Amino acid sequence: MRTVLDCSPRLEGIVPGMPLSEALSQHRGISLLEPDMPCYRLTFERVLRALEERCPDVEEDSYGRAFVGIWGFEGLYGDDAHIVRVLANAVHGFDLRIGIGENKWLAYVAAAGSEHGRGCKVTGEPGRFMSRFPVSILPVAYETVQRLQGFGLHLMGDVAALPKSALQAQFGPEGGRIWELANGIDRRPLVARAPIEEVSEYLTFPDATANLSAIIPAIESLLARAYARPVMARRFAREASLGAQIFRRSPWTLRVAFKEPAGSKNHALFAIKAKLDGLSLPGPLEDLSLTLGGLTGEAGRQESMWSEVRRSEQLQDAIRQLQARLGEPPPIYQVREMEPWSRIPERRHALVQLSP
Repeated sequence: MRTVLDCSPRLEGIVPGMPLSEALSQHRGISLLEPDMPCYRLTFERVLRALEERCPDVEEDSYGRAFVGIWGFEGLYGDDAHIVRVLANAVHGFDLRIGIGENKWLAYVAAAGSEHGRGCKVTGEPGRFMSRFPVSILPVAYETVQRLQGFGLHLMGDVAALPKSALQAQFGPEGGRIWELANGIDRRPLVARAPIEEVSEYLTFPDATANLSAIIPAIESLLARAYARPVMARRFAREASLGAQIFRRSPWTLRVAFKEPAGSKNHALFAIKAKLDGLSLPGPLEDLSLTLGGLTGEAGRQESMWSEVRRSEQLQDAIRQLQARLGEPPPIYQVREMEPWSRIPERRHALVQLSP
């Protein structure tokens, strides 16, 4: 079932998560835009990295929403107003809204109630602050929001005024969670995202094209820009991902795992061209993004003089290549002796999964 990802604020009664068919039944003649997920991913990744340059504890929640841990930064940036200004200056060209609260939920609701380019801080009683917001902001399924409204619970204050047990009786464990959120209670910790070393570049074609004679030079240009980045100095990439918005169709993606880590534009381009050879594109490409991943610190390769060490290194390299291709640890196991004296055959040896 297709759902609404976002909509114009002028469309009343439409909220993210609503079935698309229901939204179309309420508003005739509206324009539908297919989401360009590769472009969104690349753009939001740049926003996250800009925030991480100011505050390292950044948690990615969903496209367009991130939580930033600002505890202890008063000595560096000053009070909350100065921290808001620092974060706002890190992100340009968006309808930026910043909220400050004692937990992630309060911070999100404060951001929802803030103005463009400004911050809002929750002070005083959290429940009183929450009471004026509609239940549609709750992080629950659209059907749950409809059930709440069916009970006459349209505002968070309506929910908070009920006993917690009453909501649990109707909604189960989720009802208790809804009651806590309506009272500003959120026990979730901030989990900073693990550092992912990737290099991404993006371009837009003047006209949509499915001609490889135009797409290959575009890929070469993106690779040249990617390998010219300072982070790629004396670095190798194990894979490349291509993404594009297709004219009047779903976005297209292609993942290329390099047989050997690519340390240059030409090496990577050769592997990508081989992957594209004979491949039929689903339609004309309107734009193109390229991401180099699986970055390594190898600037060269020194072979060991011992054959057993060389075999081990070759095996580890093969496992890393398979992991880059599969996206998960490959099912490669080694038989190891455990208790050879045991009378039970299953205890004499064991299969141990190899990891790079």
